[in-house]
Amino acid sequence: MSRLLRYRCNKCNKVMEFDSATFCPKCGSGFVNNEGLIQIYRMGTPLAMAVGFGIYINGVPFGHLGNTESTRIPLPFGTYTLHFTCGMIRKCEDLVVTLTPQNPIAFVKTKVKAGFWTNSITTQQVNGSDMPPV
Repeated sequence: MSRLLRYRCNKCNKVMEFDSATFCPKCGSGFVNNEGLIQIYRMGTPLAMAVGFGIYINGVPFGHLGNTESTRIPLPFGTYTLHFTCGMIRKCEDLVVTLTPQNPIAFVKTKVKAGFWTNSITTQQVNGSDMPPV
């Protein structure tokens, strides 16, 4: 299952998914014209398969991502810290990405990595050619 664009309304904080959006359907406020984009792909794994990954960007929740799902989050140019959670897994390798006019898209893959005592979530920035089609 693929998702195109995930928006978070700055006024009412509702997280929504659209092909494209101009106004929030909940409160009616307009979305800012975002220049950059973070595309996230959750790699498939049998570990924590039934649990969605919580997506946090700079500590702000952006919904969940299921096993082998992708989402694209439009954001203004700037630097962002990505953090993911999954059930009881609290160990996550955060990733910092910077969106600029020269590099407007950050491609990110994330997955659960099995450990001896506990599982962890690994996150890495990749090239667009390493991503599945959305």
